[in-house]
Amino acid sequence: MIDMIEKEEPIISEEEAAQYDRQIRLWGLDAQKRLRGSRVLLVGLGGLGAEVAKNLILAGVKGLTLLDHEQVTEESCRAQFLVPVTARGQNRAQASLERAQYLNPMVEVRAYPDRPEDKPDDFFLQFDAVCLTGCSRDLMVRVDQLCSQRNIKVFCGDVYGYYGYMFSDLASINPTTTASFCSLKEALEVDWTSEKAKASLKRTPVDYFLLHVLLKFRTDKGRDPDPQSFAEDSQLLRQIRDDVLESLAVSGDLLSDDFVSYCFSEMSPVCAVVGGVLGQEVVKALSQRDAPHRNFFFFDGRKGNGVVDYFGPN
Repeated sequence: MIDMIEKEEPIISEEEAAQYDRQIRLWGLDAQKRLRGSRVLLVGLGGLGAEVAKNLILAGVKGLTLLDHEQVTEESCRAQFLVPVTARGQNRAQASLERAQYLNPMVEVRAYPDRPEDKPDDFFLQFDAVCLTGCSRDLMVRVDQLCSQRNIKVFCGDVYGYYGYMFSDLASINPTTTASFCSLKEALEVDWTSEKAKASLKRTPVDYFLLHVLLKFRTDKGRDPDPQSFAEDSQLLRQIRDDVLESLAVSGDLLSDDFVSYCFSEMSPVCAVVGGVLGQEVVKALSQRDAPHRNFFFFDGRKGNGVVDYFGPN
């Protein structure tokens, strides 16, 4: 059992005031104090996770815990700037620790090499916000349901080639102002045969359905599409697409066959964009300085644009 960390009254020292002078001028001292009193868990230290870690550390949270059981590979070295090229074969979270800490010595950065699925519930409950990247659907739903009961902010995100997304569940934080938020489970289990859902289908980004396909691939294979097995994985992706769209009772024409050409590997520019949005949303929620996005943000690097939308019951 992990001891819960007591919530301390945030105090900004003179040194911190100098360090965060620009941010304090931008969003105010109270917002920075709330940020400075917050502890965040970041799961997954791929390219997207590295971007989020950088943004949170530079923003000045109190503590950031890195959790990842994967090892550093040649591919992760290309997309992830926190691990040195000499770290191949090492744990990604631990290999990222030195450079992450160097970004801002005032932030307490810790690293754990464990599988997030093996962590007990109490582990997740010691943080003010949990950010999940590169995780399975089951883990994300589990953590979201667990944390929402304890008023802990939950964020999820991933990058697949040219595509990226982020999801936030802040419904339990302030129900009077975030009534349009829903849980991840609700967002992924929309009944598309209902009249309300059918009416919103035209304005629903196709990336929402692509996300279903990619999460199903990860569940079935225990990994993401691999460029080294492009032909095999492309065929499987198309089969999963057919099965997923049929199970959702939507048209099979929503995703054309060429979607498989754009969802392999993490692309650094896409990680930078999605990581910037995801990190900013965490900062906004912790500092309470601006209204948050409503549930989903999707990014399509082929078009260079992002789409914000909401799915689930009002």
